[in-house]
Amino acid sequence: MKRLLLTNWHAMRWIRLVIGLFLIQQAVQYQQLIFGFMAAFFLFQAIFNTGCGLNGCEVSTFKKNKNE
Repeated sequence: MKRLLLTNWHAMRWIRLVIGLFLIQQAVQYQQLIFGFMAAFFLFQAIFNTGCGLNGCEVSTFKKNKNE
């Protein structure tokens, strides 16, 4: 889990994080619940590196070792 959160921070993850933080600010400032839901969505994608960007939806392939 620690490796998932701390590695592979590419540009799209940073953009999602910034959008999520901006939407949190908007949710608090304008007291709009929909902004809060959108912020949670973007922050979840940024933190856990999910979403359909930069091969995020691609099925991972496992390579077998030649020793097995």
